[in-house]
Amino acid sequence: MREVRRSASIGMAIALALACFGNPAFAQSSSGRAKPLLRYVVFPAPPFMIGVSADQGALSGIDVDIVREIAGRLGFDLRFIRATWARALELMRQGEADLLSSAFKTPEREAFMSYLGTPYLTSLPIGFYTWTGSGIEVRNYDDLAKARSIGVLNDASYFDRFDHDRSLPKVRLPSQDQLFPMLANRRIDLVAGYVDTENYRLFVEGYRGRVTQMPYLVDTPVAVYMALSKASPLAARLAEFDAVNEGLLREGLIQKTIESYKHRYR
Repeated sequence: MREVRRSASIGMAIALALACFGNPAFAQSSSGRAKPLLRYVVFPAPPFMIGVSADQGALSGIDVDIVREIAGRLGFDLRFIRATWARALELMRQGEADLLSSAFKTPEREAFMSYLGTPYLTSLPIGFYTWTGSGIEVRNYDDLAKARSIGVLNDASYFDRFDHDRSLPKVRLPSQDQLFPMLANRRIDLVAGYVDTENYRLFVEGYRGRVTQMPYLVDTPVAVYMALSKASPLAARLAEFDAVNEGLLREGLIQKTIESYKHRYR
């Protein structure tokens, strides 16, 4: 009988351990206690997410720094998941990632993601780029029709007119890392890009002199959010994420983080 009780106790202990440490919603802290796990999916989008393409490299960037602060204030153990943009959306759809940043709000995405109440970015200028010496000049929207091909990030949002224009010859690619290399090698005529990201690539990745920004710029107010997967174990804690996001905005920490990175790559 004693052996039966002992076996039952061991079984309950194992079940409890599995419930906590084997659950993707928990991780073990340095103190040995279960700590909730925040799975943050990142994709190549400097200066918002820097170092994503380097499998084991350190991650940094505007979004990464902000999410680290959110995780710290909510007591989460933070785990990064590297992915392409399209894969990041799929992970959020399936609940295999908890948090996504740099997301526009669309009806399709709202089906599987809950957005934080206030956007953390309200400006994200869109520019167009060509390979140096192409002879293409884009000074207004209608000039985009001169291009035989325009590289875009698959499933990304730019601005309404462009997103819904089926007459333009768009070449959809799964990762932003592919756009400038294809442009510099003259495999596409134009790239539509987020200016902050493309400035980083021009400044850091050696594309100055090989890639030229066009005069046409779209800089209308936008709303860029962080969002939780509706299939995530953390979905019920949306209000807590909202509260921290509001606090960071109120304190000015988010704006300071944005400016510190943008200043480096202007």
